[in-house]
Amino acid sequence: MKVLLIKPPYTRLKGVGQAPYFPLGLGYVSAVLNQGGFNARIYHAETPRLRQETALIDADIGFDFRSKSYRRYQQNLKDNNHYIWREIAETLQAFKPDVVGISVLSVEAASAFKISQLTKDYNDKCAVVWGGVHPSFLPDDCLRNAEVDFVVRGEGEYAMLELCQALSRGVVVTSKALSEIQGLSFKDNDRVIHNPARPGVACLDDIPLPDRQNVLYRESIDFKSLGSMIVSRGCPFRCTFCSSRNFWDKKVRLRSPENVISEIASLQDAYGSRHIMFWDDSFTINRKVIEKYCRGIIDSRLRISWKTATRADLIDEELLDLMQKAGCVKLEIGVESGSDRIKRMINKDVSNSDILRAFALLRKKGIGSGAFFMAGFPEETLEDLQETFDFMRQLKADEIAFNVFDPMPGSIEYDKCIELGLITSIPDWNDFPLWPDAYFVKNIPREQFDPLVEEIARWLYRYNNSLPTRLKRSRQHILFLLKNDPVMLIKKTFEYMMRRVKTRQAKTRM
Repeated sequence: MKVLLIKPPYTRLKGVGQAPYFPLGLGYVSAVLNQGGFNARIYHAETPRLRQETALIDADIGFDFRSKSYRRYQQNLKDNNHYIWREIAETLQAFKPDVVGISVLSVEAASAFKISQLTKDYNDKCAVVWGGVHPSFLPDDCLRNAEVDFVVRGEGEYAMLELCQALSRGVVVTSKALSEIQGLSFKDNDRVIHNPARPGVACLDDIPLPDRQNVLYRESIDFKSLGSMIVSRGCPFRCTFCSSRNFWDKKVRLRSPENVISEIASLQDAYGSRHIMFWDDSFTINRKVIEKYCRGIIDSRLRISWKTATRADLIDEELLDLMQKAGCVKLEIGVESGSDRIKRMINKDVSNSDILRAFALLRKKGIGSGAFFMAGFPEETLEDLQETFDFMRQLKADEIAFNVFDPMPGSIEYDKCIELGLITSIPDWNDFPLWPDAYFVKNIPREQFDPLVEEIARWLYRYNNSLPTRLKRSRQHILFLLKNDPVMLIKKTFEYMMRRVKTRQAKTRM
């Protein structure tokens, strides 16, 4: 039985956003399905395939360009003749899947609905399964759509395997058979059935490594994106804007050092990956295990550089020394707000003094630093937002990412937005205002909010793109490549120059 696992297009429909990264979640699902005897393939529909496509990186363009790109996204959703929808329809006809699984974040929900419709147009007998964060928290909302047959909630590898095993028997699958699959939601006539939740996999080493081989259109996959990994699942922290704690588990599960080193080695052997991105929310959550990872990398002489994210209160000088020796060239930290009042409200239990200390340590060690900020929390005031702007300038991070708050299902702030009447209890995800046009603030009139956000974004663009800042954040990575992989350094430099040319061309067209 053929299973096509799809990452929906979002950035690609806008032409602006993050560089497309390998969809690790689908990689794990594909590995389990292929190990279970199915013919599973990954279709990364977020990856540009045509030479004339321009997918610009957020940091390279200004606020006004992002806003225009968001409106372009809304237009392209409604354009049935758009070349991306034609590509998806052609892919379905060529691969002829029996099951289509779609991994869905909330920002991708409208795109995922479109893919579900295209799937039923291709073959109305093809089962459509949604998984990921958005459907895990809104399964009823997703299953209201006639084209969505099943929702897999939470960790999806083995629920998807059991569902495909049930569907592969070639007969009408009974509700009784489906009811035995933990973590599955499905329709039974006019009712929606939610099976009991599936416990998280206790030992992450038991899950096969992500499948990076069975990807359609491999030639279009960015060479850097394959070097992405996670070492943990679960989050013990209480941030009210984030759903990670509720999606995974409050208890953190970590892979063994041997398992992590094995994946790094396989990435080097198969793809020549010398730079790894660890996508964990808080990489240094368990100091003892992280020390073992670092010593394992050092002892194995893998010669990699890597970056990751963590909290300001989870690093110290001794740990940074070991991480740097193991190849860490950049550490990104969630700051969110410069206002102590807002930090208390969103349960960001890290003080400004802790954050300043962490960034001072990173500067001292010469490790690149990144900071994440947000504006537009529901109960934010102009004074809070100004404090964030002031703290942003005080921090002197090597790179700053700035987002306008979007209420994400599964988070406390999402429920708060419903209580405050800022969103409806059943939002229309086909027409939901997202960054940068999002506005979910109770206490700041929009005519005051938008100009200050734009002022911050314009300052930030100048800051991030100044030559001194660019050199600071790239210094360690450049030195690593100069010593270990000069060919890659040339390749990345050429890629950067071409991206700048494309950016100028795109601005001219707009």
